[in-house]
Amino acid sequence: MTCYWAAYEGHLAPAAEIEELAWLRYADRPIVSPVDQLIFDWLRAQGLLA
Repeated sequence: MTCYWAAYEGHLAPAAEIEELAWLRYADRPIVSPVDQLIFDWLRAQGLLA
């Protein structure tokens, strides 16, 4: 898995095969998949996820 981040200007909107966009915080960890939980833990340890 590779995670990217960048500055963005404009309006994000779902398109094509993407049905929904959602902003998640560490508090949302219990509702994501096991692999995403590992990523959430790593991002939090790096100070990148509140």
